[in-house]
Amino acid sequence: MLFVLYLILLVGGMVILGLSFASPILPALVFVAGLLCIVAAVAIPVTAGAFEQRR
Repeated sequence: MLFVLYLILLVGGMVILGLSFASPILPALVFVAGLLCIVAAVAIPVTAGAFEQRR
């Protein structure tokens, strides 16, 4: 179930990054939002794995 969430965040972030280059309104803000989605998609599984290992 969480794998689907990570996949949605990763692909959605890539789509948002692509849209930022065609966005006429605040392209930098759209770019940062896409970048944060990709960072979250990578950071969440790593953090979840670290918490699983502690238990």
